[in-house]
This record gives sequence, C-alpha cells and structure tokens, in this order.
Amino acid sequence: MDLDDAQADLTVAAAVAGCTVAVTLILEYILIVEASTVLRLSPLAVYVVYLFGHSKLPADLDQPRLWVALSVFVGTAVILISS
Repeated sequence: MDLDDAQADLTVAAAVAGCTVAVTLILEYILIVEASTVLRLSPLAVYVVYLFGHSKLPADLDQPRLWVALSVFVGTAVILISS
C-alpha cells in the first residue's frame, strides 16, 4: 500500500462517515422521522463495496470522487425515502 492508496481510502472513509452522521442528524433533528438503524447506516454499504470491490474496477472508474458521490447519493436517497 502506498501513500496514494492510503489517501484515497481515507477520503472515501471520511466522506462515508460524514454522510452517515449527516443522514442520522437530519432524520432525527430536522425531519423528526423515526428511521430504522439499518436505513440510517446504509451509506456504510458504499464503503464496504469500496473496500472489497474497488480494485476490480477499471482505473478510470476507481476514483475517490466517484465513491464520495455515490455515498452522497445513497445518503440523499435515504433521506428522501424516509421523509
């Protein structure tokens, strides 16, 4: 593992963690919606897929910004589904 891989992993992990926390806070305190724990933690699924699947993708698709965008998309979808 080189420094570039570590930076990409950290970027994706931080974005997924931020999305997960943001989804939970928005659902709990802004929308005041009772959502299941599995639904609130669903952005973490993006990170699990990233960990086990990103090395199998072509280099042009395996960009941290695409994984960050996917986690934001999943978080937004969770908010829209729950509200």
